Amino acid sequence: VYIAEARLGISSTTLDSTGSLVDQKPTGHVTKESLLDALQAFKGEITQTPPLYSALNMDGKRLYDYAREGIPLPREIPSRKVQIYGLDLLSYPDGGVTIPDPSLRAFGFKAGDNDKTRVAGGENNNDNRITAELSDLKEENQTKPTFRPKKLADPTLTDPTHIPIPPTSANDIYFHIRVHCSSGTYIRTLIADIATRLGTVGLMTDLLRVEQSGYRLGGPATLELKECEDLEVVEKAVQAGNRIWEERSASPLEE
Repeated sequence: VYIAEARLGISSTTLDSTGSLVDQKPTGHVTKESLLDALQAFKGEITQTPPLYSALNMDGKRLYDYAREGIPLPREIPSRKVQIYGLDLLSYPDGGVTIPDPSLRAFGFKAGDNDKTRVAGGENNNDNRITAELSDLKEENQTKPTFRPKKLADPTLTDPTHIPIPPTSANDIYFHIRVHCSSGTYIRTLIADIATRLGTVGLMTDLLRVEQSGYRLGGPATLELKECEDLEVVEKAVQAGNRIWEERSASPLEE
């Protein structure tokens, strides 16, 4: 399960905010209702084409290596079937937080007396993530969240053709979604496809994994310490193994 931040109105080579600018399109026609309709269309089994900037292999070479080296792909990237078990809109500029989720604190949402705003610079440490309370994200009396600019490494150091992503403008729409999906799903691609359905372009600006195999970020601890070996036992076993390896490595090889 992931929570992702999306930006409509702009697209990039990597489908996220670290890539080079590809296109900009208007978003004035997009509404909260049209976005909700678009999300509904992506629930269930869908077909995705993995992004070019990904770690998938093609003929023994990573796709992102083809992209970075400017080498044409031997063939088209094959599409794949993935499952979207759940897809919820968590926040939208005109409606604030639509579904209270404590993990939104990791994206800079902070409770005020009568409003919820994004804090400049964000609150991206683990303490804020795991101590967030549902009460901090009540739905009533919310105003439009403000969004912090991203601090990214300068891609021009490695890519002289890089066209930087422009700062946030009035045309941009930011929103947050919670995605419960199968393995192999690309959230970047999902956001780009949602934007296409809305008649615009979009990219992912932030991503947080909040649940995996029954473990949820900030959830109750489910692992009993009594089920684990004492750390000293593990360390002694490692040391003993190292000694045995050193002894065998020092002895001459048998023919």
